[in-house]
Amino acid sequence: MPTHTPYQRHAFLLRYLEARRGRPAPFETLQAAVEANGFMADFGKAYLRRNWERDKRQMEEKFGLDIEMRRGCGYCLPADGPPPDPAALRLADALEMNDFLQLPAALAPFVQPEPRRALGTQHLGPLLRAAQAGRVVEVDYQKHWDDAPRRRTCGPLLLRESRGRWYVLAVMVVGRPHLVCLGLDRIAALESTERPFAPPPDFDAAAYYADCFGITRPTDGQVPEDIMLRFAPVQGRYALSYPLHPSQRLLRDDAAAIELSIRVYDTPELRMELRSYGDAVEVLAPKGLREWWET
Repeated sequence: MPTHTPYQRHAFLLRYLEARRGRPAPFETLQAAVEANGFMADFGKAYLRRNWERDKRQMEEKFGLDIEMRRGCGYCLPADGPPPDPAALRLADALEMNDFLQLPAALAPFVQPEPRRALGTQHLGPLLRAAQAGRVVEVDYQKHWDDAPRRRTCGPLLLRESRGRWYVLAVMVVGRPHLVCLGLDRIAALESTERPFAPPPDFDAAAYYADCFGITRPTDGQVPEDIMLRFAPVQGRYALSYPLHPSQRLLRDDAAAIELSIRVYDTPELRMELRSYGDAVEVLAPKGLREWWET
């Protein structure tokens, strides 16, 4: 039986506790859940209390949570506590899915994953561990227009998902330090090292992509804009159920149309997304984006 990364086990435990929020689970219940859900190979004979205490401490640090221990009752997330970080859960989903899709041939008749599944997700775990530990990685990276991979030495800062693909934002540590965004599907090989690196002093992971659609972040002084869109009702329902951006706000919802606004940079990546809706969307503002849409 294959072993799992600690992140996969932590994601499972987090979801288990979230489903029971406010209702304590004794250690024996957590132990049985871990052992019943395929994690036995991670520990050998048993999942012990010391294993749980280490997992609890790491989960609190990783997800920014406070897991309560109620004497005589067990462990739980407070009923009025903050929810888990959505970004952390999305990464957990990717790791879990990557593990799930390593299916034995006997299960193939029952599962049909998307044939266009993104490549490179096997690098998520090593990159995450390097980012958390502040350690350099060596990657053989091949751009789409290059004939062969080139070795890059960098420090991972942030893992980001966009349109079903995963990317790593990293600082190059050889030559002039600068930020790069690398697609995991273009990493031919990855080697972890014990060499430390320091993030740029002004780097703020939470703010770096806050006003971006996808992975494109302009560096020419461009500022985010309030972009207003009018959707046909059916396509608008899709946009409501799968928001374009966390800043999305509903402006109008009636039988004739659904109008939304998002605050992001106007980038080619955003324009490609808008074109994908065809005649089902109309750009209302700002002026420059509307003029482009009408051409």
